[in-house]
Amino acid sequence: MDRKEITDYLAKKMFNGELKTGYNIMLKNKQIYPASDYGRLVESYKISPKDIFVYFSFIDYNVNESYNRLFAYLFSLIDDNSIYGIVKSYLSKLGFYSPYNDVYPATGLKYYAVVVLFSDRLVIELTDIDTAATNTGLRKIVEDVLGKDILTQREIRDDQIREIAIKLREQKVFAGYATDNVYFIMLDYYVDQNISLAKEVLAINNAYNQIFQPYRVVYDTTTRQQVLM
Repeated sequence: MDRKEITDYLAKKMFNGELKTGYNIMLKNKQIYPASDYGRLVESYKISPKDIFVYFSFIDYNVNESYNRLFAYLFSLIDDNSIYGIVKSYLSKLGFYSPYNDVYPATGLKYYAVVVLFSDRLVIELTDIDTAATNTGLRKIVEDVLGKDILTQREIRDDQIREIAIKLREQKVFAGYATDNVYFIMLDYYVDQNISLAKEVLAINNAYNQIFQPYRVVYDTTTRQQVLM
């Protein structure tokens, strides 16, 4: 499957009401499972960790009135949900296990995606998980947190996952800004219309695209047709 085929398929599944909110797994044969169901199938040897292809989250922002909707629309891969999703998916690719955190061995994993539903738009962004892990500094963070245990430890603790996610949020990779800074800059620019931040917004947007090299599609939820951003 190429990236277009993946996003088209996820959009079709969403519009048909076949996606469950939360973290999900898509196999190379296009079968989709909630992460916990996938975990049980792996544990019972009914699915091989090599069969997983996409780890994705589905979020419905129609039920959440907040400024975070704007951030989730513009930078879907670094809202709160996706930061944890990227961490979980990368740890899964490395073969780690933490059932209460939706982390299960998934060595065949290629992509992390986020499917975000708004009242008028559906946004899907897809990134190569190795590219994301390298360019965000996640690869190095995991090595630092786990130390020499990374070679032997298979079951990862809750506190280690939280520490990795916090450190990822603190990485100043978006034109010198960390994720929380990006959030407030975008609110200041788009909501409060502080046009003095135009250069910063452009630099952050360019850094975001350079880091994740995302494949992004946006659909009109009424016509179910792709639209420009």
